[in-house]
Amino acid sequence: MTDAPSNRRPADQLADLRRRISDLKDQEKELRAGFISGALDPVGDDVVVTIEVKPNQRIDLDLMREHDESIWKPFLIEKPITYVNCRKRAR
Repeated sequence: MTDAPSNRRPADQLADLRRRISDLKDQEKELRAGFISGALDPVGDDVVVTIEVKPNQRIDLDLMREHDESIWKPFLIEKPITYVNCRKRAR
């Protein structure tokens, strides 16, 4: 499941991966901001970064809930979501 074998237990491997992903997301956020502001050169050796702005529509759930429930309740769906959490062990 991973690139390199590890002596760490699967739960610890998952926590390690999530830390690495978080670090990568932080790095991506910084680079993204630099490209958007124009502070970074968008031309690389292999790729060129382009910036696009597109319209996006979303439903304001708080505002929706201020209106008569009979209007929006028929469109409400419920589905199960499975969460996998990592917590420090109590020793």
